[in-house]
Amino acid sequence: MKRIHLFFVFFVGAAVISFAQSSMTGTDNSNGGSSSMMSSGNTSGSSSTMMSAGSTNGNATNMMSAKPMMADPEVGNKLRFAPSTGTKVIFTSLSAAEALAAKQPTVLFFAADWCPYCQADLKDINANGSRLGNVAIVVANYDTSKQLKDMYGVTVQDTFVQIDASGAVKAIWHGGGEGVDGILSHLMRS
Repeated sequence: MKRIHLFFVFFVGAAVISFAQSSMTGTDNSNGGSSSMMSSGNTSGSSSTMMSAGSTNGNATNMMSAKPMMADPEVGNKLRFAPSTGTKVIFTSLSAAEALAAKQPTVLFFAADWCPYCQADLKDINANGSRLGNVAIVVANYDTSKQLKDMYGVTVQDTFVQIDASGAVKAIWHGGGEGVDGILSHLMRS
């Protein structure tokens, strides 16, 4: 009885790991391959990494370095340029963003067209931007704004940076698809 129970626990655990890996990477592990925990092989003696041996391409995939979730970039591009019910503009220059910040609270939004969280944020900003009042959202293309990202230490898409009239950071956070509610909860009003 204990062997059956142990086998069941192992089988369910392997299925959960396989499902989680396919959900994170978008691969289909339904080819009957098994999943296992494998050592990362580092020499520091630190923890092991979950890996799957059942991916459709036959190669083991390290879940710690899995590709980010991807959304349709064409949809993301359309959302970035779509009108908003609030004040949403496309980034042109830091001086233009600083001039806007001199007049009203201004948030730089580093959005990648392929990012599902960015798309969720943009959909909400476009539909419910009027809830932000006089807050301006300046959308910067995460993939092409290297100098601006370096200036603000942005290393992840779906990052929001509230700036003042001199371009200094007032607040910085990651959106996670929270949209208007996330902006309102992180915004510095003074």
